[in-house]
Amino acid sequence: MSDSAQTSVSLNKLRFVDILVLVVFISTAIMGLFLFRQDLMRTIEARDIDPAGVIIIRNNIVQRRHDDRVLWDRIYVNSFVYPGDLVRVAELSSTAIDIEKNELFLNQNTLIRIQQSMGGNSNFQIELREGELSVISAEESMGIMLDIMGKRIQTMSGSTLNASAGKEGASVQVSEGKVNFIQEGKSREITEGAMIAFDQKGKEHIFPTTVVMSPKPNARYLKSGSERLIIDFFWNRINIDKEGALSLEVAGDSAFSRNVRVISGLNNSAQAAFDTGFWYWRLIYEGKILNNGQLTVVNSSGPVLISPVTGSIFRYQDTPPQVRFQWVERQNVSGYVIEINDTVDFSAPGITQQTNAASFVASQLDSGIWYWRVKPVFLSTYLGETSYSSIGSFKIIKTAEKTETAVKIEIPVIPPERITAASTPSVRVSSEPIVVKSVVKSEVKPEVKQETAPVTRSNSSDAKTERRYTIQPGDTLGRIARQYYGDPMLWSRITEANNIQNPDLIYPGQVFLIP
Repeated sequence: MSDSAQTSVSLNKLRFVDILVLVVFISTAIMGLFLFRQDLMRTIEARDIDPAGVIIIRNNIVQRRHDDRVLWDRIYVNSFVYPGDLVRVAELSSTAIDIEKNELFLNQNTLIRIQQSMGGNSNFQIELREGELSVISAEESMGIMLDIMGKRIQTMSGSTLNASAGKEGASVQVSEGKVNFIQEGKSREITEGAMIAFDQKGKEHIFPTTVVMSPKPNARYLKSGSERLIIDFFWNRINIDKEGALSLEVAGDSAFSRNVRVISGLNNSAQAAFDTGFWYWRLIYEGKILNNGQLTVVNSSGPVLISPVTGSIFRYQDTPPQVRFQWVERQNVSGYVIEINDTVDFSAPGITQQTNAASFVASQLDSGIWYWRVKPVFLSTYLGETSYSSIGSFKIIKTAEKTETAVKIEIPVIPPERITAASTPSVRVSSEPIVVKSVVKSEVKPEVKQETAPVTRSNSSDAKTERRYTIQPGDTLGRIARQYYGDPMLWSRITEANNIQNPDLIYPGQVFLIP
């Protein structure tokens, strides 16, 4: 064959390969555009669908997508979820969803699907595909239907349950109230303190375990005073010898490697006192973990007031001044209540306003001495009371003297040491061991009065030394928290210290204070 003929054949082969690559590229682009359009149209159509619920709490990565969509969306607090949505919670993450006054708390590595009947008149159905979740149905709710491996559980108003699904099977534990377990058209009640478990084939089985009635799953408590919060633990023993003693372990990290406190010789209850923070607990019998959970204790005391500085004087001639009130923003709150009054005991009619921001502007204040205070507002899922801040005061004076500005503000000079004390909350650190005695629970829960020692986080670092960290490419707050605290779930400490509004939006080069 001549050289020209060989060259012609090579060119033909080359053109064929080029054309094939071009066809594949164009097909891929068309398919990508088609899927993008489908995803975009589903987003647009979702605006016409009533949401099933709203995200009320989110930690780290939580994603959502519809069954007929391709892309996963990040969701945040106050994001809506819709019928047909899949919600996925990543490792070291969690979220709480409010669906018609039913709170669903999804632990890490959990996947659910939200469904509703075509008519939209029945209760929402939640399919737990994998992971762990808890459901707390309020007294005024109609409950929801939980689908686990083909088994259905109907929650009742005022009920609380824990559910899990995995490779080894599934289980449902009722902590409060009662639920209906529906299988093959037959229904039976599961009441408080009981559970049901079945393997992958759907066969029920019983094994040694406990059903914890208190604290509730993923309980969140408010602590407004300096004293540690006392929390009662009550559980029901299932298939455990009456003489067998249990142990309760409490720790500051999920691996139970830091600040571990062991309480031995327990029957069916215990009592402990906690500082603020995120805590893990587990019940152990003969070396086996029977139950585990987590709880959060949040500081609910009033925020530090910023302005107007106490002792300030506003002088005006014609129009009363607009006074801007500002205070230190708090984490985990849903809003604030500010009270402004002309009496120090706030007994006279005044201004009471709820706001989502850490500031408020009042323009209807006339001459006189005014007092103000602020308290945080938390979601109803938090147990406990909040308290007001310290009381600030200022004076408004109408004057006939001409000034260069419409309002003249006189701010008193505050010594630096007072500023530091006011802006930096005190933290009491202790490494005392926990001392908790067991409490024998009768059929009626007795009033428990015991001496308790605190559960506290130890910290050997010098409190006066400030640590700062420069964000590197690929960093996350969870990764930084693991590096400094040994627990990625403590990333909220960094957000609070640096007033980070969106923990998912951090950039290389940012410098954060590590408390």
